[in-house]
Amino acid sequence: MHSNKKVFLGLENIAGIFTSLKKGFEQNGITADFYSLNEHIFGYQTDKLISYSSNQLIRKFQKLKLITKLLFKYDYFIFDSSGTLFPNFGDIKFLKFFGRKTLVIFTGCDIRLPEKVERFKWNPCRNCSDEYKSFVGCVLASKPGKISNIEKTFDILVSAEEAAGSLNRKYHTTLFPVDITKFNYTGVNPGRKLKILHAPSNEEYKGTKYINETIKKLQGEYEFDYKTISNVKAEELYKEIENADLVIDQMLVGFYGLLSIESMAMGKPVVCYIREDIMESSPADIPVINANPETLYFKLKEILQNPAKLIDIGIRSREYIEKYHDAAKIAKEYYKLLEKEK
Repeated sequence: MHSNKKVFLGLENIAGIFTSLKKGFEQNGITADFYSLNEHIFGYQTDKLISYSSNQLIRKFQKLKLITKLLFKYDYFIFDSSGTLFPNFGDIKFLKFFGRKTLVIFTGCDIRLPEKVERFKWNPCRNCSDEYKSFVGCVLASKPGKISNIEKTFDILVSAEEAAGSLNRKYHTTLFPVDITKFNYTGVNPGRKLKILHAPSNEEYKGTKYINETIKKLQGEYEFDYKTISNVKAEELYKEIENADLVIDQMLVGFYGLLSIESMAMGKPVVCYIREDIMESSPADIPVINANPETLYFKLKEILQNPAKLIDIGIRSREYIEKYHDAAKIAKEYYKLLEKEK
């Protein structure tokens, strides 16, 4: 697929998805640029860093100049849901008025509402701290209104399935894209002492306390290495994953995230909680070892008793990522959605 049409990506690089999507579009022969208002905390690459004057009048002029430039440069616009260049999505309405097609990607906390997920025993909203809400920009009082506004404004809605319960309009389910060319298959080495890794971006959100409690119990019964790391640059994280035999992602969210995807891309088996309703609709070849806080002990015990089984799971994990998470395939699907909107 080659096209003269250009794609705008912005503005927050949640889980590095826009870095991966940019690569995916380029692999399809489509020009795409990622614009952001800030550098990513984990070091994901930004193409165009947007900065404004502190003077209010000058800032308004800069924004108007930028949106006019973007209008003439790009045909399709893909945003995350955190916000756009103008208040109240005014720039999206401006772009649509001139015939540009727009797509928004919801990634999780931006759309997840407590009343939609608290019917599940394990969920990230029940005990979510004010500190974490502030970190992800979750303002419950205004969240439904913002979601409704986004639904009315954008042409196409894309959402992670585990968080999409608050959407009223038709949406397309998505899996996070990853540039699979970045990751070499390294698999597992069950002949040595098993190395287990947990790398939470936020311990409360990931259910780390349940994982640590289970690990402590198992350490009294089996010999294995367990390591936790948090909030490191991507390249450092990749080195730790490469050295691991098993990666534990999260126990509350209900689906696997970027840590799982990048680990599986290296052929590392992943333990993660996948919500029952989503597991039923997931591909039959999903290799994730599904566990929740109540079953984690038994799942890990089974692995520690027979670590050789991880070899096959690691192979299937890489195959699964190539089949479902390849950024080139996902970018191609997004492009088709935007073309269809004409």
